Amino acid sequence: MWDKDDHFGRWVQFFCSLPLVFIGGAILYYSSKDPAHYSYQYQGDAAALGCFALGGRCLWYAVMGKNNVNRDEF
Repeated sequence: MWDKDDHFGRWVQFFCSLPLVFIGGAILYYSSKDPAHYSYQYQGDAAALGCFALGGRCLWYAVMGKNNVNRDEF
């Protein structure tokens, strides 16, 4: 499981990456839209960056089939 031949896992990662990327974009948009809440802008930017990073890793695995975020068991 979690290799290039795992088509089900790759589709799951693809469908999980789409909302993360869209949520990251929405957070980034709304955090930069209102400059009056400047102290919260950094938290919004960090949350958006986290969503982009996790969504990007999930999308990378869905497309390329390597470096899955769930491959390591702790």
